[in-house]
Amino acid sequence: MNQSGHIPPGPSVRGRRSLTERVTWALTGLVAVFAILLCTVAYLTFDHMEDELVNSILATEATDLLAGIEEGRDFVGTNHETDLGPLMQSWLITNDQERRSLPAALQTLPRGMHLLEPDGMTWHVLVAESVRGPLYILYDATGNERRVVAFGLIVLALGMLSVAAAYALARWLAKLAVGPMVDLADRLSSWAPGAPDLQVRRDDEAGRLIEAFNRVQAKVEESMAFEREFASNLSHEIRTALAALRTDAEMLSLQAQLPDGAKRRVDRMQLHVDAIQTSIAAAENLAHRSEMSVKEVGLRQCLDEAWMGVEMEAQRRGLSLVNNVPGEVVAVLDPYALLMVARNLIRNAIEHAAPATLTVALRGANAISFRDNGPGIPAEVLPLIFQRYYSAGRRDTGSDAPDARQEDRRRGLGLAIAKQICDHHGWGLAVESDRRGPDRGAEFILSLGSIEAKPTPGREI
Repeated sequence: MNQSGHIPPGPSVRGRRSLTERVTWALTGLVAVFAILLCTVAYLTFDHMEDELVNSILATEATDLLAGIEEGRDFVGTNHETDLGPLMQSWLITNDQERRSLPAALQTLPRGMHLLEPDGMTWHVLVAESVRGPLYILYDATGNERRVVAFGLIVLALGMLSVAAAYALARWLAKLAVGPMVDLADRLSSWAPGAPDLQVRRDDEAGRLIEAFNRVQAKVEESMAFEREFASNLSHEIRTALAALRTDAEMLSLQAQLPDGAKRRVDRMQLHVDAIQTSIAAAENLAHRSEMSVKEVGLRQCLDEAWMGVEMEAQRRGLSLVNNVPGEVVAVLDPYALLMVARNLIRNAIEHAAPATLTVALRGANAISFRDNGPGIPAEVLPLIFQRYYSAGRRDTGSDAPDARQEDRRRGLGLAIAKQICDHHGWGLAVESDRRGPDRGAEFILSLGSIEAKPTPGREI
């Protein structure tokens, strides 16, 4: 593939056969080779059997004649039709005059079996030695050869019929095999019409499919470019508005005559603005699959910041936080990602466990535990809890209540986003639950890898 992601074209092959035709002729050629071999073997086998049959007849005739000569019977030359039709003749040569009466082709033959083809005829000749002189027996097998040729023509015709039938079958199989590729190319072309950025100089089915993929690639790249531009513009506009909002909040907080209640609300506004900016940065990092700069992070401070962003909602719903993570514990990681995961886990406790207490503490050497004492999670729900848009209420609120329906529209993404962030950064996120007994509640275990206790003088954690 080239740098743009398109499938590169091969050399120009205009005029070459289509993939269907190539598959058809390949299968037909394979069948034709087998048919030729089969026809050749059948023809040669039949011809050999005919020759062996004639030679057997000659040997039988010679045995009978030699036996009669040895018994002293008068020799009478055979000149008769056999059961197979061709003429059989025999000569007993006792002097030169009788030798001169032989056909010219037989006069110089030595002892044994011979095959002659004088003047387009086929003769099988057996020369044997008797007590009275040489014995010549001739079998005119011209008719047999005609049958062999006729048999060969029949076999050839059957072979040609077999090749023709193989061509028809191969064409059907080729269309059946290549058809899905053509259908896919047509569907892709209809989904992404227009000419691709990179032309493919081939006109077979594979070329059409490559061209269709190039069209789809171009359309996908165009859509991704539009989405990136839209997200960048939206992020810029949101950040601009948030910057102005935070500036106004900071200016308000500097006013000495501002009441304490209003000052707390202004501070909370700043925290929420910072939380939104952090969420945008983490979402951009997750969307672009790029690593943000990691640094040493105080885990207790990061968890406190996550809590401050949702503290007002947590208090309204009756969730309190107990942060038991020691202040000297630090980890080298992406602070924005950790903040986003922690905030989603706290929000999940607000929506599903409150009223309850959420206790955050270290678990083992490299994990953080988020444990609430709420109603817990049903066992059948645990395998599905990290799926996107999956929501299973753990509270006793009836599902028909307006507040419950309003909450259900907000559920289903928090834990899925947290799990996706953990997977991206190589962290682990698991859940355990107990719905009965003194340990009732849900516990989320966030495994971060390396965690260490390190004094951090000059910084409050």
